[in-house]
Amino acid sequence: MQNIEVKKGICRICGCTMDNPCYNPKAGFCWWTDDKETLCSHCDGILKDDSATVHRVNDIPGWEPDGE
Repeated sequence: MQNIEVKKGICRICGCTMDNPCYNPKAGFCWWTDDKETLCSHCDGILKDDSATVHRVNDIPGWEPDGE
C-alpha cells in the first residue's frame, strides 16, 4: 500500500475511514490510534502484517466478516 494525502478521518496508510473500515477476525473493525485520526489500528502495530487483515472492506463487493 502506498501513503496517501494526510486528511483527518482517513488513514494515511490504507485510506480507510469509519464508513469503510479495515477488519481483522481477532480484533474486529479498526479504530484511530492517533489524535489526528490519520492512522488506523490495523495499519499501526502487529495487525498491519497479519494476512487476515482486510483493508477498506466496503470496497470489496459482497464482503462479510468470517463466520457471520
